Amino acid sequence: MREENKESSSEGLNDQSHQNASVVDSALQSEVESLRSALEEERKKSEEQGKLAEEYLDHLKRLKAEFDNFRKREMLYRQNFVKTANRDFILKILPVLDDMEKALSEGKKGGLDADPFYQGVELIYRKFLTLLEKEGVKQLVTLGQKFDPKYHEAVSTVSLPEREDYEIVEELRKGYLLHDEVMRPAQVVVNRLSEDKMA
Repeated sequence: MREENKESSSEGLNDQSHQNASVVDSALQSEVESLRSALEEERKKSEEQGKLAEEYLDHLKRLKAEFDNFRKREMLYRQNFVKTANRDFILKILPVLDDMEKALSEGKKGGLDADPFYQGVELIYRKFLTLLEKEGVKQLVTLGQKFDPKYHEAVSTVSLPEREDYEIVEELRKGYLLHDEVMRPAQVVVNRLSEDKMA
């Protein structure tokens, strides 16, 4: 009978152990599922935070690019503004420069080039040209050049057989470039050969 009791108690213990193990397994599974669920939730949150961080980074990059473009446009605008303001001012000064050139030319013809007053005016004229050169202004070279409507304005034509066709033979008003752009075309007299001499 004791042996039966031992067997039944041993079976009871086995059943009890089995139940305990089953309860522990069930609790562990429940804990594992809970941890998996929490891990999955954290992974989703992490992904959302990553996406949000990427959106912020993308937005920041776009803002930086827009700001860089704005800064470049603003710099270009300022440069163009200064260039345009200088251009307008220089265009207003050029007739004064033309008058000084005419006065110097007439003074030279009259033999006044040895006069100290004439030399003073010539010095002022040269300083004036140097100042304009520092601002990017250059005089166009015209005499002996081929006529180019981009740089020259033909006021009249002559027919000189010893000169080439379309050669500039006289400059009536100087032309000027500002930073290699035509600010004022030169007024010139152009040689044109007659039709029978052109062949």
